[in-house]
Amino acid sequence: MEIALYIILVTTLLLVVYQDLKMRRIHVLLPIITLILNIFLKWEYIEYWQVGLTILFLITNFLVITFYYSLKKRAWINPFDTLIGWGDVLFLIALAPLFSFRNYIVFFIMGTVFSLIFYVIIKSIYPIEKTIPFAGYLSIFIIGIMGINFFAKNNFLLL
Repeated sequence: MEIALYIILVTTLLLVVYQDLKMRRIHVLLPIITLILNIFLKWEYIEYWQVGLTILFLITNFLVITFYYSLKKRAWINPFDTLIGWGDVLFLIALAPLFSFRNYIVFFIMGTVFSLIFYVIIKSIYPIEKTIPFAGYLSIFIIGIMGINFFAKNNFLLL
């Protein structure tokens, strides 16, 4: 049963990659499905206070981004209109049950660095790329983490 859930999760993540790369947006059901699958997969290990800390961490990040760009532009900036897509936000929330709080921060930093490096490589090949498909690149990163855990019989980053 657990293998079937992981296969569905990887399929969902691949759909996120496809939609984010192709259309620069993801359907709202994909983060919802991802959240539900993550809860089912980690049901016995989830500590809800850590999920709460993770959401607080994300809110803090988004507030800092909002204040930074608002100060920079000297006007109120809504980062969800221009800088961060709502799909990215929902996707980051959907990943919260998959990690402990400490591991989520490590994942967030490593995934963001991976996304930036991957974006630079892709942009050098296809110079027309203007935005970073963050949810898509994070999906690739998570699939890689799950592959490492599966083949190395390891628990790298995941609960």
